[in-house]
Amino acid sequence: MKFHTKKDRVLEDLRAQILRGEYPPGTRIITHRVAQEYGVSAIPVREALNQLEQEGLVQIIPHVGAVTTPLSARDLEELFEVRIALERLAVEKAVPRLTDADVAGLEAMARELEEAWAAGEDDEVLNRLNRAFHERLYQHSGNRRLQKLISDLWDYSTRYPPALSNGQPTTAEALHEHRLILAALKARDGEEAARLTVRHKERAAIHIIGSVQRHLNRLQDRQEESG
Repeated sequence: MKFHTKKDRVLEDLRAQILRGEYPPGTRIITHRVAQEYGVSAIPVREALNQLEQEGLVQIIPHVGAVTTPLSARDLEELFEVRIALERLAVEKAVPRLTDADVAGLEAMARELEEAWAAGEDDEVLNRLNRAFHERLYQHSGNRRLQKLISDLWDYSTRYPPALSNGQPTTAEALHEHRLILAALKARDGEEAARLTVRHKERAAIHIIGSVQRHLNRLQDRQEESG
């Protein structure tokens, strides 16, 4: 990738590192260390951190500096609220444009995911295949701006627990929901496909938000015990 400015390079790398969990929630990002790592002055680093603050990935705290934003059930609720609305729209726009070959391709992707699950593949593989399935469908919406918004929000979601896991019974439910969505796509029933997608995403949201809230509750309990 070619970067136009020093800030762009630092921004892209820091964003990717935060989303991959290399800077866990609540971690301080020290400006001069990042500047030394990239061989730049503090200015492009500060510019990058300001951009990341706008994206909600860091908080800039007076007398402390930039800190990666903590996990928040409320943040996740807001994230899914927007994602579900956009993904519903993408499905509604995509279905009238689908060809038989398009649906066959989506079926093959769903089958690949099911086979990976049956083979006991790790969570990273399952979630990569799951995202690919949904994004392939959204590509048929013909609206690149809509696709980009969904992709950006999905990137941000990677800070939180994954939707699919071989250790969770909810994964089998998700794969069944894919089959229902595919049946609606075959019938070219855009309204039903959108309704099923919303239900699919809402169930995932409940599962992930619950997981985050339980994690936060455990942290609070530990803090109270140690205090």
